[in-house]
Amino acid sequence: MASDSYSSDDETLLSQALPTTKVPNNFDPSVPPASAEEYLQHVVWEARQCQDVVTVDVDRQKLKKPGTLVKKEVKVTAPHGYAPSPETQQELLTSFSNLRTHIANLRSSKQIPPSPVRFPSLKNREEWCKLCFGNSFQLALLKQANSDAAQPPLVEGQQPLLSIVLNIKQRGLRNLLEWHAQWLEVLGFSEAQGCWFYALLACLEKPLTPESCSQIRHIARICAKLRSSLESSDHPHLPHLNVIICIVARYFNQEDLADG
Repeated sequence: MASDSYSSDDETLLSQALPTTKVPNNFDPSVPPASAEEYLQHVVWEARQCQDVVTVDVDRQKLKKPGTLVKKEVKVTAPHGYAPSPETQQELLTSFSNLRTHIANLRSSKQIPPSPVRFPSLKNREEWCKLCFGNSFQLALLKQANSDAAQPPLVEGQQPLLSIVLNIKQRGLRNLLEWHAQWLEVLGFSEAQGCWFYALLACLEKPLTPESCSQIRHIARICAKLRSSLESSDHPHLPHLNVIICIVARYFNQEDLADG
């Protein structure tokens, strides 16, 4: 094999990949190569211009700046006797999957019933809160604040009927999931909200967007924290919280959040 003018020391570190002739003494690097051989001569010439050792000045002050720490979420384990059995989880998933199949059939057949209520704007969180909960959210806030103001009579919200949730577009479903998570953090859990979570998850299409995946994981974590704070395994909220955690973890494949 013909060799170029690399030194023997170079050859002990870098093996030659292609055979080339020596770079001629009258080689002009400004002239474009006209053949494959001349191209390789250009490559050899350029390689010779590189220093054997290159150093760089490092700003030590920048290295001392603390980086951003990402705190890993710790799974909240259910207290003893609070988590559903594997058999119960399977029953929940079968029922939920059957509902999803029914919804898919309604969508494909274009037989979605009209909504019995008029929807607010997709950006109007307050009006959607009234639609879902009536004025119970407002009353709960007044009670939480120990307000002495006269409280208005209770107005019930809408149940999450299929005729309602099937007429909400996917973007609206994602907005509602985000808002429900915020309402859940402010006032805690209610059975009415559990029904809305179940219905919204049933209508949420797969594959999930990264935002939707993050949102339902957040909801499941909140539910797990609320579950762990319940006074006993006989609490009426426990079955509803277990359903949401099970669906998010098992049906939507967020297995790290699943109960054992």
